[in-house]
Amino acid sequence: MAVTLKDIAKKAGVSIATVSRILNHDSSLSVSQSTRESVLSLAEQLSYTKPHHRQAKATKRIAILQWYPQEQELNDLYYLSIRLSVERAAQQMGCETATTFANKWSQLPSQVDGLIAIGKFSSDQLSKLHNRYEHMVVIDQNTLTMGIDCVVPDIAGGIMQAGQYLFQHYQHVGMIAGKEYTTDDQEVIDSRPQTFISLAQQFDPAAKDALEYGDYRTDSGYDAMARLKGRFPKLDAVLVANDAMALGALKWLHEQKIAVPQEMALITFDDTVVTKFAYPPLSSVHVPTDQMAGKAVQLLVDRLSHPQDFPNCLLVATNLKLRQSTAN
Repeated sequence: MAVTLKDIAKKAGVSIATVSRILNHDSSLSVSQSTRESVLSLAEQLSYTKPHHRQAKATKRIAILQWYPQEQELNDLYYLSIRLSVERAAQQMGCETATTFANKWSQLPSQVDGLIAIGKFSSDQLSKLHNRYEHMVVIDQNTLTMGIDCVVPDIAGGIMQAGQYLFQHYQHVGMIAGKEYTTDDQEVIDSRPQTFISLAQQFDPAAKDALEYGDYRTDSGYDAMARLKGRFPKLDAVLVANDAMALGALKWLHEQKIAVPQEMALITFDDTVVTKFAYPPLSSVHVPTDQMAGKAVQLLVDRLSHPQDFPNCLLVATNLKLRQSTAN
């Protein structure tokens, strides 16, 4: 059992405070030399050591940048979910957060330990951010070639799962892909359409032309579904690049009295909460936004402790969840 100040004080016949001041070499303490020597001798005889008090860890402060303006984020539950999950994960790890949206870059805080950027950014934007924040992690964009840590979903793997399922169960398969741009008007390269085309070449070469584009918003999914069905009347299954466009496509099918899934099957991508409450509930490729957010926060915290390590890119698995919008 460890020797305490109380033990020494009892043997020396003095107060605990006196023992403490003697052991801390308090020159202002008025005691006899014999008392001082007695306390020091007892401390040595009893092998007394000072207790080590843990210093409280300084709270990490993390800036969060959402690539959408706040009002646009409300219409994209995927990025909303990621942002909320990052804030929650950071709080669970004892970090403070300061969130900024795309239209307010000038408000990005400087007095932070690192940055988590959510979404898509041009090379110029990433360079500027990295120059400002030595430690940063990007979620949903592969930035490894720029020396920036990132966490990305396995989009190609998810499209492969969904596409293979549709080609194996339906006769005429098409896709509604998406085009999007960074806030400085640079087009974002997306692997979804190219993965679909590769699958089409394997299962049904004619299907590679059954491809329409939207802008990841509900209205564009509605219009793309109308164009796609107009071009390919025999179409009986469509893979949609995100949930918002899938809701638009579903609305058009309902208006045209095309039964889902009896006459048209739909699989979407992201698997946000809306997929479960659509009619019918939508089969979707699930992207684990909670896991991505947690990995990103942990990656940033690790980077703060080990700044010299090589940059990392974490690829998070996706998986197909079948619901009532597919017949099988």
